[in-house]
Amino acid sequence: MTTETPRTRSTALLTARDLSDLTGISVSTIYRKRSLGESLPPAVKLGSAVRWRQADVDRWIEENLEELPG
Repeated sequence: MTTETPRTRSTALLTARDLSDLTGISVSTIYRKRSLGESLPPAVKLGSAVRWRQADVDRWIEENLEELPG
């Protein structure tokens, strides 16, 4: 069993699927928006993988709540 602390949550790195689950934006739309430079939380590259910091995602969701699907 893992214990989640505020520090581990804020430093967690999320996948596109995680971002999709949190925002209601499909994975393919996330990658399309990223390639077009449209509004998304800032991403980080780890080798060939793209991840999003939980803290950045939380902040972005709060700032864009009215524009999200659902």
